[in-house]
Amino acid sequence: MTKQLHHHHRVSRSYGFSLIEVVLAIGIFLVTVLALVGLLGPTLQSVDEVEKTDEISSVVNTINAFLQNSPEIAPEGSRFNAIYTRVNSNDFAAILVFRAYDDNDVISLKIGFIGEGEPKIGVEDVTDGSIVKAAGTIYRAVLTASSVIPQEYLNETKPDRNGDGIYTLKKPIADYLEGSFAMEVRIFAEEPSLSFKINNNIRANIEPIFTYNTAIVR
Repeated sequence: MTKQLHHHHRVSRSYGFSLIEVVLAIGIFLVTVLALVGLLGPTLQSVDEVEKTDEISSVVNTINAFLQNSPEIAPEGSRFNAIYTRVNSNDFAAILVFRAYDDNDVISLKIGFIGEGEPKIGVEDVTDGSIVKAAGTIYRAVLTASSVIPQEYLNETKPDRNGDGIYTLKKPIADYLEGSFAMEVRIFAEEPSLSFKINNNIRANIEPIFTYNTAIVR
């Protein structure tokens, strides 16, 4: 008796993705991409804000060091008296802070007062009309009397300020008996250009980018 051997062959089938699975996969991918793009915007904004904060902090430190220590403010006299008198005479004093190229294309810090007095910053430090010397943003710091100054030395009755939104001094340096002079410092940012102009004004109608208080001692 002859036995017949029957061989059973298994047929393997490879299954592809259905249309629904493909659509779902694409949908999940797009949602993930959109979520990442959404996170990227705030991240870049945060980096920009941190850089601006660091820059303002650097400007504040530069201004404070200048007011406290610069020998150029009053080479042969009292730095305290010079700063007080400058603020008192015009109701404010303005300082410019920026970096600029010198004749050898080396960038250095520029800081000084606008108007009379030393050290003085002029438009020629920003541009000569043919090239812009300033290397980046120009910061203008406006110094005025602070609200912490005793009432007897102010023209305005606290907490009311004058029409320019500031306090002004009513006594000359000879009659100012305090051991320190407190100032409100408002910082404004300007971009340099060939037509840049330096106006010694209080910029009352412009919003400062930062405001703080500082003081100098006798």
